[in-house]
Amino acid sequence: MRELACELPAGLEVDFGWLLGQALHAHLTATKRAADTLPAGHRGYLVLSAAVHESARNQIEMARQLRLDRTVMVYLVDDLVKAGLVERRPDPADRRNRLIAATHLGAERLAQVTAEIDRAEAHLLAALDDHEREMLRNLLRRVVAGSLAEDGHVPSMCEVAENLQDALQGQHGDEKCD
Repeated sequence: MRELACELPAGLEVDFGWLLGQALHAHLTATKRAADTLPAGHRGYLVLSAAVHESARNQIEMARQLRLDRTVMVYLVDDLVKAGLVERRPDPADRRNRLIAATHLGAERLAQVTAEIDRAEAHLLAALDDHEREMLRNLLRRVVAGSLAEDGHVPSMCEVAENLQDALQGQHGDEKCD
């Protein structure tokens, strides 16, 4: 095993949740500047990427894929439409349905932002060689695909808050979290 760049806090160096949280925080911090050039930052980036890559037929399916609340999704798409990056088009197969499609400008902006994010990720993952980087991505793909396969359910904000409160109560006995 390679030597670490610094010593990690005792006990936490083996805690999966803490390590994953720290990695996510480092990623969001490293890519913030690039993502913040889009409406709604990282969430806007995810929606624009889904639109460019045509990963979903409509807004509801896209929200499910991205694990975003449907109400939040409406506002995200509205902001991207206002910026000229995506548009809602009638679905030729179902007139009641609207397709979320990237505009030419949206595809160009995604390419620019993705290039900036790739540079930030390369810096973040500099401690890993190319093989290790690809292995990390493949392992994460498997974890995420397994999670999505088990429960395609997108929790509402109320469910998230309840789960967080339950977790906090579990850590602190029977105390109420008001």
